[in-house]
Amino acid sequence: MKTFRHVSARSIEEATSILRESGGKARIIAGGTDLLGEMRDGILPEAGYPEILVNIKDIPGLDYVREEGDRLVVGALTRLEDLATNETVKSGYPALGEAARRTASPHIREMGTVAGNICQNNRCWYYWVPNNAFYCLRKGGKACYALTGDARYHSIFGAARVGATACTRACPNSIDMPDYLSKIREGDPAAAAEILLKTNPLPAITGRVCPHWCEGDCARGEFDEPVSIREVERFLGDQVLNEPEGFYEPPHRSTGRRVAVIGSGPAGLSAAHYLRQAGHWVTVFERMPEAGGLLVYGIPPYRLPRDVVRRQIDALEDTGIEFVLNTEIDREGFEELTRTYDAVFVAAGAWKETEAGIAGEQCLVPGTEFLRRTYEQPQDVAGKTVGVIGGGNTAIDVARSLLRLGARPVIFYRRTKDEMPALDEEIRKAEEEGVRFEFLTLPVGAGQETEGVELTCCRMELGELDESGRPRPVRVEGSEYAVHCDLVIKAIVEKPDYSFLPADFVDGRGRLRLDETGHSLRRGVLAGGDFVTGPATVAEAIAAGREAAKYIEAYLVGKARVDDETAPVCTFGQRFDGSCLEPSTRVEVPALSLTEKLRSLTVEETGSLDRRAVEAEAGRCFNCGCVAVSSSDLAPALIALGAKIRTSQRVIDAEDFFSVGVDTSTVLGPGEMVLEVEVPRPGTDARSAFLKFALRKSIDFPIVNCAAAVSTDGGLVKSARICLNSVYGAPVRATAAERYLVGKTVDEATAAEAADAVLADALPLLNNRYKIQIARTLVKRVVLACGPGAGPGAG
Repeated sequence: MKTFRHVSARSIEEATSILRESGGKARIIAGGTDLLGEMRDGILPEAGYPEILVNIKDIPGLDYVREEGDRLVVGALTRLEDLATNETVKSGYPALGEAARRTASPHIREMGTVAGNICQNNRCWYYWVPNNAFYCLRKGGKACYALTGDARYHSIFGAARVGATACTRACPNSIDMPDYLSKIREGDPAAAAEILLKTNPLPAITGRVCPHWCEGDCARGEFDEPVSIREVERFLGDQVLNEPEGFYEPPHRSTGRRVAVIGSGPAGLSAAHYLRQAGHWVTVFERMPEAGGLLVYGIPPYRLPRDVVRRQIDALEDTGIEFVLNTEIDREGFEELTRTYDAVFVAAGAWKETEAGIAGEQCLVPGTEFLRRTYEQPQDVAGKTVGVIGGGNTAIDVARSLLRLGARPVIFYRRTKDEMPALDEEIRKAEEEGVRFEFLTLPVGAGQETEGVELTCCRMELGELDESGRPRPVRVEGSEYAVHCDLVIKAIVEKPDYSFLPADFVDGRGRLRLDETGHSLRRGVLAGGDFVTGPATVAEAIAAGREAAKYIEAYLVGKARVDDETAPVCTFGQRFDGSCLEPSTRVEVPALSLTEKLRSLTVEETGSLDRRAVEAEAGRCFNCGCVAVSSSDLAPALIALGAKIRTSQRVIDAEDFFSVGVDTSTVLGPGEMVLEVEVPRPGTDARSAFLKFALRKSIDFPIVNCAAAVSTDGGLVKSARICLNSVYGAPVRATAAERYLVGKTVDEATAAEAADAVLADALPLLNNRYKIQIARTLVKRVVLACGPGAGPGAG
């Protein structure tokens, strides 16, 4: 066990003060032993391990059971045994007394407290495996291992979303993939597209060129194969562009503010979209004859068809965004924009070629220039050997384009394949198509020949790690050799061109002078995308544009920046297609054959999925959430009785007290502790009851438990409150059954119907369907126990 400090608090104020000031590093300990076990066995995640244990057992005045006016009050430190044997509780609040009596063993009831029982952690054995062997969602991990594992005692009502899912966390745009996949499963792709557009205005584009980090972190990948999220996104993006007027609308109000955006690449388009939706007038300035920046002039059309980009631009233009093309912004023009517009966003990309630093560099053709010329006026390189210097995405795009022009490309890269900065997917495609790679090879000189270029290279070996975290390439002395190429293209990393900016925007080392936000150059002048970071992905550029739009909006309206990605909260009722629990393979994406691919520069190499395939793929999503259950015996009784939980900060209805989160099962906040439970006195016409099913009657945690409180008038049900527990991540209030019972007589038939109503929405896992029948039986019996013929009090 790691070192911790133990403090015995003498008052509520002292305890809560320690909790608040610890920054989340202090935990309460009273009569239970769960926390010590979690610490001893290495179960807690690193971030959740406490530095301070606050012992509250010595705080006076928190262990009482008494009636005050029209309610029962129970102190937080009241022992479960005292609650179970209290005559007032047994006679007037029988469901609560029975729940306390059925909790664990007599020895544990002598130690365990009321607050401890309702605040206890979940009972999933994957969570409780020592040494944190399963880094699950409840610990901040990416998967719920019980979902497809041994879940015999787990939820039968779906999962509880603990926070942002792993796929969402991996996405630069924080797209809620499970949410939009759920809409597809519900048969509403339009609603799915709306969710997608909230954080990504260019889904038809990212659906083709995104590196899909989300799929790399997809929890299903640990089971069989990840969900094909990018292909689903492409389908939705195409649907959006087929009916753009239904998704891209002009704003309903105008602020009258004007924003200039320099550059029409993904960062510029993203910022323009969100600023326009906020009601501002947006003008995008582009130096090239066509809008799109990198999307048009940097990504080959066999990966991203020009028509898709043009339709996307048209959709944005129809919302009122103005595009001014063939307009190069110089320093004078930049200052004019800052005077005539309320804000300026610089998203001019990274187009400036980096010097290779070799003799004869003038013999080399810049990669971005080659790509741009290739699709305007293709160069005749058929049958020629073309050297490509570099290991990034531009180098791969150049080499694959050369193949389609009939050339024989050779990529020279100074490290190995493992260190290449290009996307793994693109490297794999280049290899499949026949691009030749010369690894650990550095060109050091070039000389023009009558029919081509003589490239002087040397061999490299890997040394110590450099600042990028990759092994440093070290030149092997005496290893120089010459290679003849018909043409050599340098496709090394590009950099932004700051020449049009005022001199004070750039420091002595040639870097942008940005403020602490990493966006602002001066008030009302911001920069983002590749212009700030250097070459990145389209998805990262879109995220940068959206982030910049938030800062610009805050500046224009004179308010603090608003973060629309608030801290994740527990979301109950996460549904999934039951078939997703069985092994399945990813959908097969339609694609051209290798021969067909190499015939054309402009024919798209892959096709889109049809709706049926998209629905099948959406059905594979786990809709990741936690399927552990709440095991408190007191919880359902308190909810059925309409109890309230009084804490050091507020009073909470019992049914709102329970939650699911990382290392928590309640809504208690930092520095907050339970002080008292308040139970309203039942009317003379009310009866309550509690039943529990466990493997061993007196000891075990419940497989299912259930409590009910029913009031009758003239033999008919006037009101009912029924609560199941150990069937979901939090207690389940059976509102459908409650509504059904009102106005009816409690008998075998109505009790059975009420039980059926509770379980109508059950969603069992692979091996816990038996719990449905147990729950149905308990509901029926507990309702009958509250009927007029059950005798006074409880059953």
